[in-house]
This record gives sequence, structure tokens and C-alpha cells, in this order.
Amino acid sequence: MLKHRKASQLLLSPIVGTLLQFRGDFIKAKEYHEKALAINKETGHREGEARCYGNLGTVFQSLGEYINAKEHYEKALAICIEIGHRHGEATTYGNLGTVFHSLGEPIKAKEHHEKALAINIEIGHRKGEATCYGNLGTVFRHSLSEYIKDKEHHEKALAINIEIGHRKGEATCYGNLGTVFQSLGEYIKAKEHYEKALAINIEIGHRQGEAACYGNLGTVFHSFGESIKAKEHHEKALAINIEIGDREGEATCYGNLGTVFQSLGEYVKAKDYLEKAIAIFIETGDRRGEAASYGNLGTVLSYLGEYIKAKEYLEKALAINIEIDHREGEAKTYGNLGTVFQSLGEYVKANEYLEKALAINIEIGHREGEAKTYGNLGTVFQSLGEYIKTKEYIEKALAISIEIG
Repeated sequence: MLKHRKASQLLLSPIVGTLLQFRGDFIKAKEYHEKALAINKETGHREGEARCYGNLGTVFQSLGEYINAKEHYEKALAICIEIGHRHGEATTYGNLGTVFHSLGEPIKAKEHHEKALAINIEIGHRKGEATCYGNLGTVFRHSLSEYIKDKEHHEKALAINIEIGHRKGEATCYGNLGTVFQSLGEYIKAKEHYEKALAINIEIGHRQGEAACYGNLGTVFHSFGESIKAKEHHEKALAINIEIGDREGEATCYGNLGTVFQSLGEYVKAKDYLEKAIAIFIETGDRRGEAASYGNLGTVLSYLGEYIKAKEYLEKALAINIEIDHREGEAKTYGNLGTVFQSLGEYVKANEYLEKALAINIEIGHREGEAKTYGNLGTVFQSLGEYIKTKEYIEKALAISIEIG
């Protein structure tokens, strides 16, 4: 009877855990995966043990606990290699790749995704192949050519997911393509892709994906200057992330709401939300999120006239962005530091930082950032009394703004 009960638990615990995970109930999912792990260890079922470590890794990753996630994935990988389980090995390399990406280690992320892709192609696993193309598409976005390459990767992944009827993967691809279009300043296309992703996530009951889509749509509405719509979407995303216990998602929402309140001129509220975001990003080890929040907080403090504090936070953001090789974040921070120096009347320094921002924005094909920087440089040249250059830069900013809508 006891043996029968264990067999039943062995079968049901991982299934229930995965279902709870899919619904976004990560704490309960963790309990079921830990039960399954204990039974698999006791019974000497190595493949099941590896699967449980992998499942626990995804739970910790969803909770923003990246170090814990990495440790569990590494245990799963070691067992998969030991028993020759190629499918599990590929999946785990891919999962480790996404963790390294979240930890701001893009080189390691790329290496792991490429290992996963090679195995999936070798064993003919089309779904895994699609996932790898999508993951590789998110790792490097340094230049216009790399954005085009990202787009191609995500389109390959989308085609495979549609072909095999993998709806969750299809939604992920639409979301990733939305992010690429958004980075290229093509906001209408970004919105269309995010809405497709949202519709599928609602249809299949994928709460974490639904929250991500609301957040992404919020950032698009913010780019359109529709701050109220942006706020509504970020609040929907925040509510879901708190409900399902997704700490990383919660932090992202606090950061996004901070930038929206900044746009609405509610700087004290913006500061409060950004400080909440920073606390969680530090706790979860999300360096990219931490850098973005420091940068946004620096901008808010400059609006409040606290330029020295603003400079300190922006320098923290810049250091992290350089460390993790996040070129778009680096450009944005140089631009924000430029405006701070401008406010302090240090126009030569302002010009230096804005020129650095412009160079990176042109290199990575970030048209919105390029337009904004031309505009800021125009105002700096105006302060320096160089009116010919002022006119030239403002006209460049205007031309790009019209082009990207």
C-alpha cells in the first residue's frame, strides 16, 4: 500500500507542480516539486531527479532567485550528462542561458543557448530548436544588424511554434518580436505583436505571460505619450505579478510605474516606486533591472532639483550597464548624465556625454534614442550660443521623430 502511494505521488507531484507553476502559483509548485524530488532520490530514479531539479530551477527563476535557479539547473545538467539524457541536457543548457542573461552575463548566456540549439537540432527536437532561436534573439542587441538578426531568430522560432501548434511558444515569440520592434522605434508593430501575445496568454491561462504582455503594452503606450493607458496596463501587470509571487515581474512593474508617474509630473510617487524596484532587483540579483532603476531614479531626482544625488545614481547605472555590456542602457545613461551636467551649467561636459550617447544610439540603431539625443544636443549648443548647430541638431531630431512616428 505504501509502495503504491509513493508510486502515485511520484506520478502526480511533478504534474501538479507544473500545473501550479503554469498558473503562476510558484510557492505551491515548489512544494510539489520538492516532494517529487525527495521520492525520486529515495527510489533512485535519476531521470526523475534531474527533471525535479529542472522544475525547481524554473520556479526559483520565476521568483527572481537566480542563484538558486542556477544551482538547481546545474544539478539537473550534471545528472542529464551522466545518464546520457540529451533532451534534458539541451533543455537545461537553455534554462541556464536564460539565468545567465538575467544575471547580466551575455557571453555565458549565448554559449549555453548555442549548446542547447546544437543538441536540439541533432536530436530533431523542433520545439526545443524554436525556443533556442528565441532565446538567442534576446541575448545580444548591440547594433542595427544584431536587431535584424534577433528579428530573424524570433521569426524562425515563431514559424516552428505555429507549425507544431505550441501556443505558449507562439505567444513568447510574438512578445519577443514586439520587443525588437519597440527597440527599433516601430511602436505600431510592437503594439500589434504584444496584443497577439496577450490574446494567446489569456486564452491558455498563462498568468505570468499575461502580466508580461500588459507591462510591455504599458511601455508602448508610454512611448506614444499615453501615460494614463500606460499606467492602467502596468497596474494590471503589477496586480498579477503580486498575485502569482513573481518578484522580478513585480520589480519591473514598480520601475515602469515610476517612469509613468515621472511623465505625469508626480515625482515623489515616481521616487517611491523606483526605490521599491531597486530593493527587489538587488534582492534578486537582476543587474540590468537595478541599472535601469538607478538611471530612472537619477532622472526623477534631477526633476526635483537634486542634481548631485541624480549624478550619483546615474553613475551607478552607468557602471552596471558598462559591466553587463548593455549598450542601450549605457547610451541612455550617458544622455541623462548629459542633461544633468546641462542643468548644472557644465555645458562642455554635457556635450561630451551627449555625444557618447549619440554614438552608441547610432551604432545600435536606436532611432528614438538618437532623436532624443540630437534634441538635447541642440539645447546644449543653444546654451553655448552656437545657433547654427542648434538648428542643425533640432532639425535632425525632428526628421527622425517624424520618420518613426
